[in-house]
Amino acid sequence: MTEDAPRMKLEITNWQSAVDNVWREMGNRIVPDDELPATPLAEVGRYLRLADARERGLVVAAMELPHWVVREGKEYTLRVEEVARERVFAALAEFEADERARPATRELETLRIPKFALMTLLLVMAAFYRVQTGLAREFIERGVSDDAAILRGEWWRAFTALTLHGNTEHLVSNLSLAVFVFAFVLWRFGVGCGLLGIVLGGAMGNALNVLAHLSRPHLSLGSSTALFAGLGLLAGSEIFARLAHRGPQSGWRIIVPIGAGFAFLSIYGGGGVKTDGTTILDAGNVDVLAHLFGLLAGVALGAAFFAAGWKGGLSARRQIAFGTSAVLLLVVSWACAALR
Repeated sequence: MTEDAPRMKLEITNWQSAVDNVWREMGNRIVPDDELPATPLAEVGRYLRLADARERGLVVAAMELPHWVVREGKEYTLRVEEVARERVFAALAEFEADERARPATRELETLRIPKFALMTLLLVMAAFYRVQTGLAREFIERGVSDDAAILRGEWWRAFTALTLHGNTEHLVSNLSLAVFVFAFVLWRFGVGCGLLGIVLGGAMGNALNVLAHLSRPHLSLGSSTALFAGLGLLAGSEIFARLAHRGPQSGWRIIVPIGAGFAFLSIYGGGGVKTDGTTILDAGNVDVLAHLFGLLAGVALGAAFFAAGWKGGLSARRQIAFGTSAVLLLVVSWACAALR
């Protein structure tokens, strides 16, 4: 270690000397007063940071004009020959205008997943299924999303169906997706607002699914519609955030979030294809249209929530109010099913 120290010190010294030589060759080093040329000089800029002075010096260097950075107290001045003053002023004014027009860099949001809330929601999903297995079949059927029944006025089925699962495999499949969806939705919107968006989006997806099956009887259940609504919430919020961002826009900024949502739908929510190559819309236990409508409902809600300012960062009181509303929607829905 002691033998490498002199070598390391020498390397650092050589490196610093090389840097100084580069700046000296570019005419952009700090020049003491006694080294200034006899030619009349004009000050074209005064800066608090040496980096700012050197950056403007590069603008002058690009014009193939000599320039000097001189320290005066706590400030750094950029000087050029008097005859080049007007040309340099014009070039620096154009540079400053370009800098002001440059879009501000967006800081990356810190990912803070509410682990306790995430685990609680996953346990609640499992608990719902455990209670479901102990209830009479006739009672459970009151909560299934029956399109004909919903059209007769049993609106609560759009909500109650989100809490039911066909079997343990169905539950485990949805839990594996819920880990991802809940984590990012609760981070993006907050626990209360995120939960309300998931419940409302899932119910809206079930309601839209009714309209797609008017010609034939159709039953569905499961939380997957709400989970795809959660994915839609993320896509919708990102679309709104990108549209609201000031600065140059491109079509790809909007297409990417939408494409990500549909890509996830095709991978995890599709029913595959038939032997003739046509898409399967209802493949066994996979209700593809319910997933699609849940995703679309989530996109609309995500954009609306962000437009209204309903997202992470809201006060705890408002998050509690939103979360309570989501729970009450499910409780009232099941109460309506029980009293039917």
